[in-house]
Amino acid sequence: MILDGGHKMARRGFQSREVLTRYATADDDGRCAEIFLAGRRQAFPWRDAAFFRLGDYHDCVEGEMVWVAEVEGIVVGFISASLRDNVIHNLFIDPDWQNRGVGTRLLDCALSHMRRPVQLQCADRNEPARAFYERKGWVPEPPADPSDPYILYRK
Repeated sequence: MILDGGHKMARRGFQSREVLTRYATADDDGRCAEIFLAGRRQAFPWRDAAFFRLGDYHDCVEGEMVWVAEVEGIVVGFISASLRDNVIHNLFIDPDWQNRGVGTRLLDCALSHMRRPVQLQCADRNEPARAFYERKGWVPEPPADPSDPYILYRK
């Protein structure tokens, strides 16, 4: 469970909690960085955990639009996108809040601000994320290079 400001958030009773999406502010950066770090370590278990750093978040979302999902005032996920290029670059949910509709809410929020078609890349080895995107109607493109470790999706 990820801590936020010294408070633990339990999943119990989630169905009765409302997930709100909004534009991220500078005050959200620390929490988003925590989620990004934990999410990347979970999504890429074949990489050494030391490869990922808390400060990576800022570099990875620089110049992008970022939205957060929050429950009872606590940020539980974020999505970042380049509106100019119509590319979603990051979608990360606190591991304790996955499979609760948070990712769907964030995708819907970002897509409502983007023109079609929209693209995103997903690591070929990240099967849970690939299954999620495909359930949401994202279509994988045939790879130009079969050795590419990422799959390009369009919607």
